[in-house]
Amino acid sequence: MTSSFVVTGLGGSTYKSLFRTHIRKIKPPVFGMAVAYVSASGFSLVKSILDDGQVGEVRLVTDTKDGVTHPKALQGAVDSGWKVRVVDGLAGTFHPKLYIGAAAFDDAIGVSGLSLAIVGSPNLSHGGFTRNGECSFWSVAPHSRDSAAHAWLQCWNIGTPLTKAKLQDYEKYFAFRNRNRQPADLVALGIADSIPETEDGKPKKGISPPKPEEKAVSEFVASVAWAGLQSFTGEYNLQLEFPKEAGLVLRRVFGKPSKDGSIDILCVDHSVRKFKFKYYDHNGMFRLNIPNSTPLVDWARANKNGIGYVEHDEDTDDLYFEIVPPGQRMLEIVDRSLALGTWGRTSTRLYGWY
Repeated sequence: MTSSFVVTGLGGSTYKSLFRTHIRKIKPPVFGMAVAYVSASGFSLVKSILDDGQVGEVRLVTDTKDGVTHPKALQGAVDSGWKVRVVDGLAGTFHPKLYIGAAAFDDAIGVSGLSLAIVGSPNLSHGGFTRNGECSFWSVAPHSRDSAAHAWLQCWNIGTPLTKAKLQDYEKYFAFRNRNRQPADLVALGIADSIPETEDGKPKKGISPPKPEEKAVSEFVASVAWAGLQSFTGEYNLQLEFPKEAGLVLRRVFGKPSKDGSIDILCVDHSVRKFKFKYYDHNGMFRLNIPNSTPLVDWARANKNGIGYVEHDEDTDDLYFEIVPPGQRMLEIVDRSLALGTWGRTSTRLYGWY
């Protein structure tokens, strides 16, 4: 058999096994991928298969307009020596799923010596390769080599080279686009593989905070920081401590404070209040002093629950603060950080950013 339509993810077979089988069998010298979205785990999975298949040169072109393709996947591809192009100027989404193997890339005709073509629904993601119901058409030594090569060339040529500056800008855009997406949507889109299991709104015991390379949004591009109110200090003003990563977000969005550390912040009741912000060397914490007139301060003191939430609106440059009690809104904030891998915990409470 030289070609076939295949459904994966419905009866035990996976797109990963289909992909690996053909790469191992054909071992194409070069491989090109034109896909809508690329996840961090999807990149790692495919890189491992291509390395195992001794593929020499890899090219990737993918969409960045929707803010779904993972910046760490793009960085990983560049670091691995792949040639990467991105598409962000189409009226719609750049949405192909085209995988081709060949003897060589050719800037005039796309590729020469086409040996493998797979066209179908999977994005380059963990879900697409391991669990989603997908439908694809694969062909080895395809009869329509010229049209397949031309399809690849069109996809490749519509992209623009990924530069360091473009990637840095995209990291900020990615953080912005995912700031308000529902946690479940982050998983459905492939931005996150899953959301850690929780109990009473907290990750179950034994679930560790993610490693730095697993965090989807760096604290240096994030615009939201939050910390649990299970512990705080201050007999007069409520003093909420933000551990390092969340505190670095605050330091970036607050800019240079006044001499006494005062910051004007808009609160949930539409009033602007003077907060104070300071870094303490002795414990590596960033402390935010919250005025007593801020809504729910008395509730937080009495209940030692909920979260303190800070957001920077980059369009208006406004800073916003809210004490968020337990409930649906708090769960969405926490789960968003859990899905993005942007969370940590101390001995008493959770904190996060995005």
